[in-house]
Amino acid sequence: MKINTTALFILLFHFNVYAQQYDIPFIKGEKLQYKIHYGPITAGTANLEVETLQNEYKFIANGKSNRLFSLFFEVKDFYQSIVDKKSLEPNKFYRNVKEGAYKKIENVYFNHKLNQAETSRDTITLPENPQDILSMFYYLRTQNFDSLTVNDSIPIQVYLDDNFINSELYYLGDELIKTKFGWIATKKWAPKLETGRIFNDENGMNIWITDDKNKIPIKIKTKVLVGAIEFDLIKYSGLKEYLKFTKNNKKKR
Repeated sequence: MKINTTALFILLFHFNVYAQQYDIPFIKGEKLQYKIHYGPITAGTANLEVETLQNEYKFIANGKSNRLFSLFFEVKDFYQSIVDKKSLEPNKFYRNVKEGAYKKIENVYFNHKLNQAETSRDTITLPENPQDILSMFYYLRTQNFDSLTVNDSIPIQVYLDDNFINSELYYLGDELIKTKFGWIATKKWAPKLETGRIFNDENGMNIWITDDKNKIPIKIKTKVLVGAIEFDLIKYSGLKEYLKFTKNNKKKR
């Protein structure tokens, strides 16, 4: 059994939307924490964090299984993406993942002058507006979805394992969902996914993104070959704007 956290990041992070100007919905110090459920079992936690450099954003993601779940399948993943503040294109990407018997360390340098992505194993040509599997999540949050209607799709392209993967993200409409903090308005998305290795249904995942100026993923649910995985937001801090819950309202940034 291989619960590939990398695949889950793909679902979040590789949205290639064409735009020239960006409304940045995140700030330095933003932190998000998710509880990971594997079926009825609490499997672990995942964290996202935003830091800043002089002319760059640094995005950090990590996930790990809890002590009980690690007895059966240990997960310990770390991702880091450094992107240009103006273009939001990645300059460097690093990941160090351990998922059961699977281990991988990857360093990627996006050489925009030579129009190529460079790793220790290969050099490949950059497509238009390239992203990595972590930077893409934040790029998605800068997009304006007001003009989209239900079942519209957005082309997807992201770097992973010496390749750029193409797919699509489908907008399914607005939905009010319940969280531990209260009810909140969201926009629901469904990526079209590569099947076989991890997923048994190319449309087997849903992502709920807050319908506000923060645009944070508040819930993720997917079917995999050996069951189902769900991410639920349990902690947040340092948001640019207040989250607006409609019931049991708790205003917090």
